[in-house]
Amino acid sequence: MEERSQALLSLAKAKLSRRITFWIFISIVVIEAIILVPSYFRREQELINQVEEVSAIQARFFLQTSKLMKTESEFTDLAKSIKQDTNIAGWAVEDAKGQRLAQMGEIALLSAADVRDKPIARIRSADGNRYDVAWNGNQVGSEYVLIVRHNVEFIQQELVTFVWRIIGLVAIISLFVTASTLVILGAIVILPILKLREDLELVADSISQEQINVQFHSMLAPRTDELGDVMAAFNQMYARIIKEISERKRAEATIQKEKDTSEHLLLNILPYAIADRLKQGEKIIADGFNEATVLFADIVSFTELSAKVPPVKLVCLLNEIFSEFDGLAEKYGLEKIKTIGDAYMVVGGLPMFRPDHAEAIADMALDMQKVIGRFASDLGEPFKIRIGINTGPVVAGVIGIKKFIYDLWGDAVNVASRMESHGLADHIQVSGSTYVILKNKYNFADRGKIMIKGKGEMQTYFLINKIIN
Repeated sequence: MEERSQALLSLAKAKLSRRITFWIFISIVVIEAIILVPSYFRREQELINQVEEVSAIQARFFLQTSKLMKTESEFTDLAKSIKQDTNIAGWAVEDAKGQRLAQMGEIALLSAADVRDKPIARIRSADGNRYDVAWNGNQVGSEYVLIVRHNVEFIQQELVTFVWRIIGLVAIISLFVTASTLVILGAIVILPILKLREDLELVADSISQEQINVQFHSMLAPRTDELGDVMAAFNQMYARIIKEISERKRAEATIQKEKDTSEHLLLNILPYAIADRLKQGEKIIADGFNEATVLFADIVSFTELSAKVPPVKLVCLLNEIFSEFDGLAEKYGLEKIKTIGDAYMVVGGLPMFRPDHAEAIADMALDMQKVIGRFASDLGEPFKIRIGINTGPVVAGVIGIKKFIYDLWGDAVNVASRMESHGLADHIQVSGSTYVILKNKYNFADRGKIMIKGKGEMQTYFLINKIIN
């Protein structure tokens, strides 16, 4: 019961229901109006004919009897015998020449001349309240003409009553037919359409919530008509949409996964800021830095070790060592540049400038010594590392279009490389420029001046440890 009431309420609220109701009602009213207009005139004519028939009986009696009258007094008495009922407003008798012989009540608009060549004449007044009829006695062998004026005011009242009766009947029929049609159409068409609308709303929710198995209201009752075909097509369309959305999401997930993998690989090769600039379309990236600290490190005697260790094991060992170095670079916020064989290069102060770049490099260098010491102890091999550090202006960037890397150029880079190659095993050799920056925070040993290829004599220092306050 509650479900039926809810359905009727939905039917009443539906715009489609109101529109259908309105046009059905208007159509019925128009049809009834078309029928009513001829009915109105037929009813009017019926009432006039009824009035005329009553008077016609008296007219035939008068005209048939008048030919038997021999004296004028008898004729006058016969004329006075014409009944003047409620519908007769007046009458008159004329002879064939048009002479009026007797008259009573209102004067009619007709005369004997109007029926000279015909048995009867009729005329209605302009306001419709009077109806005159003239009968020619020639049809019954009489030489007289009887003219009767009728009062037909009641006809207008009768017609008004008739019209209102018809209007009431039309309204009842219209309401009944409209209601019946609405109920039938509601059950067959409108309510299924409303359910289909609910299903469309359900589709939006199910798609946003990624629901695949959805029970649609419009499909609960199977239909074999055109609307059933529409609902079946809707269900098939939804299935296709869900399938395509699922396939698209799987494709997007695959693309995103591949994109993340590519992004990860790219960030393993290039700094984030540089990779972002490349993705934005920059073709050549070259930035100058007034000051950066460059570190070169080389594992001493690693070449001799490669002759005694299988290549795969050697690569795995080098990977473990450099992975530890990569962790240190990430720990101190430094940028790894590259590895060449058993050599490792890292820089501080770029691509984003930081004022403590020299300190970060120094801390990493000390930790690199500890890492190598741990590996030497675990493997029983005499691992040692040689490290060189220099501070100065550099140019950093990416060039080329294939297998490109983020690299450094400048005299400061060359000096840092010389600090490593001219250094001693198990020592961290720094240039004078780096020493000046770190001398108040770290302990150094003065090595003195040494000959540097391409530079001549240079004052260098060995970094010992960090000063602990």
